[in-house]
Parts: sequence; structure tokens; C-alpha cells
Amino acid sequence: MRVFLTVPFVFIATFALADTSDLIKAQGLSGAEAALSAEPDKTSSDQFALGVVRFLRGIEKTLQIRWQHNMVLKDFDIPVLRLPIEPNPDAAPFAPALITTLFSDLRGDMDASRAALDQVDTGDDVALTLNLMDLWFDVNMNQIRDPGEGVIELGANSIMTRRDRANMDDIPEAIFVRFDTADVAWLTAYTHMISGISELVVAFDPTAAITQVLEANEKMMALRGDIPMTNPYDGEFGGWVDQFAMVYGALNQQPVAKNTRAAHGHFLEMVAYNKVFWHAVATETDNVNEWVPNKAQTAALGFELPADTSETWQALLKDAEDLLNGDLLVSYWRIAPIGGINLEKLFMDPPVVDIVTWVQGAGLLDYMEQGPTVTSVNFRRFSRMVAGDTLLFALLFN
Repeated sequence: MRVFLTVPFVFIATFALADTSDLIKAQGLSGAEAALSAEPDKTSSDQFALGVVRFLRGIEKTLQIRWQHNMVLKDFDIPVLRLPIEPNPDAAPFAPALITTLFSDLRGDMDASRAALDQVDTGDDVALTLNLMDLWFDVNMNQIRDPGEGVIELGANSIMTRRDRANMDDIPEAIFVRFDTADVAWLTAYTHMISGISELVVAFDPTAAITQVLEANEKMMALRGDIPMTNPYDGEFGGWVDQFAMVYGALNQQPVAKNTRAAHGHFLEMVAYNKVFWHAVATETDNVNEWVPNKAQTAALGFELPADTSETWQALLKDAEDLLNGDLLVSYWRIAPIGGINLEKLFMDPPVVDIVTWVQGAGLLDYMEQGPTVTSVNFRRFSRMVAGDTLLFALLFN
């Protein structure tokens, strides 16, 4: 499979009108959003462009918050938090509530993006062309595009290994992608995915757990005083242990049901809009710089899709939908093969995530029932189809 540019930046995936591309290049995302918002009598393409810029601006704000407070996270495989940032030598103090604030604000930005996208009717013609190389995030908030702030650079550094980046084919100075009506549903699905994840973070507000870890670290440092550390473990594993303790502490508390239920709704909407997208893609007859092509089209980014891509991916989506609706269960080792865990009930009436009782079973007993369980057949079929690029194309397809 030849890909002149791997597509891991789909969490920050982008597209807009050519003049919007120029706006972002010259004025950044905040300037582009202001200009597009002020445009009177917007066409459907203009509304799409505004939705795109608001989406990107939301991602940019998470990077800026992290840079302001030097939130350089490693091995944190969560959208937006996995994106790399450079250390800030003059950072503001880190506050435990920042993670929850970041995702709460991001949730609002996704709402704003959808408000623009909702103005595009299903039958409207949308034609949006973007040069991906024009897109950048003003991470350090100096209103200048600095090295490493390009969408392509950030995306590649967030998910690709150093070897993968070295083996990439030469990237041209311009990469034009033309997005159309089908892609409105694609982006809408992505906003729901990020909203759902944001709701879960808010539901399991990690502020108290982060506070506990940071305060414990301060007390241990005070106990050690000026005595040099004699073992290498803290330097090698300390950061990972702290992050694990923060995540575990956040999960091991009663989540807010209002937020988990909202997340459930967003994930169902993500699946629904994904279905709309694939149906619309199948009916396209043009072939101009396509984002995700049908069988008769060519992808602008150079990758090739097997002929049964749509059917295979939608079968995986059906599994996800059935799990969210409780029509399929997640197999559980102690009651297999006659049943499993009802995922819908977990979202509707969420329990504390206690690793010990979840493994043993007592903590999940109220969510166990008899019934058909999801299998790995569709996932394995998808993995074989994309020949080892499962994550890449799962992110691309949403």
C-alpha cells in the first residue's frame, strides 16, 4: 500500500475552501474563524468551512492550554492529549483542574463546529478544497507559524515511529484535498466522537486524583530534602507511575451519569453519521482529489483501498452500534459463552471502575446477562484488509 503521506493527523483532520486555506495560512485559525463568522449570507460551503475552522480551533486551544502549563504528556493515548508539544521554558503553574477544563472547553468547541455543520442540508452541494500544507496550530500563541506547528508535522509526530517518518515518501509543498457533501457527515461524526470522549473525561473528573498525586510527590520530595536520589527508578518510571495513579484514581470513583449518558448519545450519533457518510460516498461520480474514495475514485493522499472497504468497515460499525444499544454483549470470562456485559447499561448507570472487582466479577455483576456476544470476526477481517494499518485507517474512517 503506497501512501505518500500517512494520515495519523485525522484527529486533527482538516479541509476548507481555498480562500479559507489562505486565511489560515496568513491569519491562523483564530483569524480565519473571525473572518468566516463575520461573512454574511453564507453558502453551504461557507458553513462547512466555518465548521472545519471551529473544529480545528478547538484542537488548537487544547494545545495552547497544554503549552501554557507545560503539560508535556508521554504515552497518553487519548485524542488531543497524544499530540506532541514543545516544552515551555516559562510555563504557568500546572493546576489539577486543567484536564477537566480542557475537555469541558473542547466539548463546547465541538458543539460550535456542529452548529455550523448543521446549517448544511443533506441535498446541498458542497465543494471545499484545502491545501493541507497551509494548516497550522499557533501552539505557543505568538501569532507566527514556527517549525513543528504544521498539521502534517504534528500529526506525523503524534502517531508515527521515527522509522516510519524517515521512510515516508517525499511530501510535496502542496497537498490539495477536495471535500464535498459526504464529508460534512464525516466531520460531524468526528465532532461527536471527540464530544463523547470529552464527556467521559468530565464524568470521571480527574482533578482530585491529580491533586492527590501531586501533593504526595511534594511531601516525598520534602522528606528526601537535599539528599540525592540513589536509585534510577524515579527517573525511569516515575512519570509513568504518576500518570497511571492519576488515571486509576479518576476511574476508581463514582462517575457522573449525566455525562456518561451524554457520551453514549454522542457515540451513537458518531455511528449514525458515519453510515450517512459511507452511503453518500458510494453514490459519488466525480473523481477530484478525494478524501476517502469509493471504488471508482482515487484518494488525494495516495493510498489505495480494497474493493470491499465500505462493507467491511460498516460491518465493524454495526458491531459498535449493537454494543452501544445492548443488542450484543461484551464477552466476560466467568460467564462465557452464554453471555457478557451490557455496555449500554454501563453508560446509563455507570459504576466505579474498580480493576480488582471488575476482573473478579463482583463489580460488574449488575451488568451481566445472558445473550449473544460480539465476536472479533469483523475486526479481524478489517485488520487483514488494511494489511497492518488498522489504527491508521480506523482513524481515517472514523
